[in-house]
Amino acid sequence: MAKGEHQPAASGVRVHHDENAISHIPVEDKLDPHIRDDHGDPHRAALEDIDSTAIVTKSTFAAVPMSLALQGNTDHSNWITSGWSLAGSVAFAIAGQLSDYFGRRYILMFGQAMLIVGHAVSASAYSLNQAIAGMVLIGFGTGATFVLYPGISELLPNKYRSIGLAWTELNLLPFATFGPLIARTLTVNASWRWVYILGVITGVISIVGTAIFYHPPSHPLIEVSRRQLLSEVDYLGIVLYSAGIALFLIGLNWGGLDYPWASAAVLVPLVLGFAIFVSAFFWDFSGRPKRPLFPARLLKKYREYTSLLVFIFVVGMVYFSLTALIPQQIAYMYTSDPIKAGLYNIPGGFAGAGGGVILGGLIARMKRVQWQLFTGVLLQTICVALFALLTPDRLSAAIVLQFFANLPFAWITLACYIIAGLNAPQRDLGLALGLIGTFRFLGAAVGTTIFASILGNRAGPDITRRITEAVLPLGVAQGDVAPLVAAVSNGATSVLSKYPSTVVTAAQKGLQWGYSDAFRVTWLATIPFGVLASVIALWVPDVSPYFTSHTAVTLEKNRLGGAVSPEEEKGLPVD
Repeated sequence: MAKGEHQPAASGVRVHHDENAISHIPVEDKLDPHIRDDHGDPHRAALEDIDSTAIVTKSTFAAVPMSLALQGNTDHSNWITSGWSLAGSVAFAIAGQLSDYFGRRYILMFGQAMLIVGHAVSASAYSLNQAIAGMVLIGFGTGATFVLYPGISELLPNKYRSIGLAWTELNLLPFATFGPLIARTLTVNASWRWVYILGVITGVISIVGTAIFYHPPSHPLIEVSRRQLLSEVDYLGIVLYSAGIALFLIGLNWGGLDYPWASAAVLVPLVLGFAIFVSAFFWDFSGRPKRPLFPARLLKKYREYTSLLVFIFVVGMVYFSLTALIPQQIAYMYTSDPIKAGLYNIPGGFAGAGGGVILGGLIARMKRVQWQLFTGVLLQTICVALFALLTPDRLSAAIVLQFFANLPFAWITLACYIIAGLNAPQRDLGLALGLIGTFRFLGAAVGTTIFASILGNRAGPDITRRITEAVLPLGVAQGDVAPLVAAVSNGATSVLSKYPSTVVTAAQKGLQWGYSDAFRVTWLATIPFGVLASVIALWVPDVSPYFTSHTAVTLEKNRLGGAVSPEEEKGLPVD
């Protein structure tokens, strides 16, 4: 470098200035002594920092937070559910990165407070707009409380991270299993408002537990003031990222519902949103932001990290479409009774959370994590494709397939978090796991839109054909078929009462078989995405060698006591 020239500081790197210096010397941010600095190489830290005497204190166990929000099941209420996913997808990465800078405790508590407020707003809603606003707040709170995943990961030795993350799934198990039934029962016998009131109650319990037990390093970058950090946050990147995702998801949610897909109202936000979202990466890769939202040093880990973003995006497309469409398939093909429908959904909910608890907890013990990804996504792909064989007289098969189709997702999602956590530098842990959450949400939005559109396009013609075939032999005139189809589809009892009971029964059976035909095409369309995800899984490198006793972070305070070294008591680094 020629005299007088200055080398720009690396992203996330401080610059020491000396009056007599002729050049700037980049120096890494100094981390809080409770954080084991990996100096950008998490693999070396895992392999070198092996402590066979390491323990997990009682406070660490108690600090595994439970941010649980019981959510109502409002199928196809457009922006009630879309507002939740949009806000959550924006909040994941932003909250994750801010927790890397300002500490996870207050970001987590902020998210929990947002959940409480959001549930209170929804519980008191007397208008659709207020319900949408409440769900937006809940979505943002969900994304912010996601920092509990990197928080859990860094507090535990590498070999126990899967157990810690599986513990969160265990806490979710009752809600995932019985949530739909509880929500439907409350709606039928009390009020839907109780769904959100329960969210307020669980939110208060969570935030109190966090305040008492969870005390990670509050100032991770000890030589950089909070004021300086605030001045160095990548605000433009955050705006481009947030605006891009928001516009893109708005276009997706408008398409085919509020406006035709080919209309400017859909195409403009889709194209503009995608362009703005991509521009966030160009901005961050330019080297101009001091602390970019999308650091090139992380995304250039193509196999170790970026492949996981693509993988979870594709897997999320199929899984969240499954969770959205299966309740509809049960209602359309098997029962319209909300309590029975809730009961039929229990196996799927139990399998989803149970898979995370049992299989997720065994990730480190089973090792060969890329093969776990492959096995899980292969099982999901096969079982979802087998849904194409379901007919109105195969309820038992539907329940069994629902169980096995839901079983792998939490398992492989936790595996993605663990792989990302072991491959990403400690400085980027919150951001790395937050982006996985973001891409999972994006996959959900894109996949649900795609497969719901396929179902919507197929259902009308298939239902009309099936009902026509069923009622024409019973003497119904061709001109009366269309009104009958509309009446059966909408449950218009006043219109149906004009037809003989045999005709109504035949038309209702035709409706069920019409939906069966439409769902068959929808489920078969998921196969290519499952195959793609399977191939990506095999490209991910194995992280099994890094399941060591290395622990990245210790708590500043141990409320429940426990054996800690004098160095830890004084806040000094432990080798």
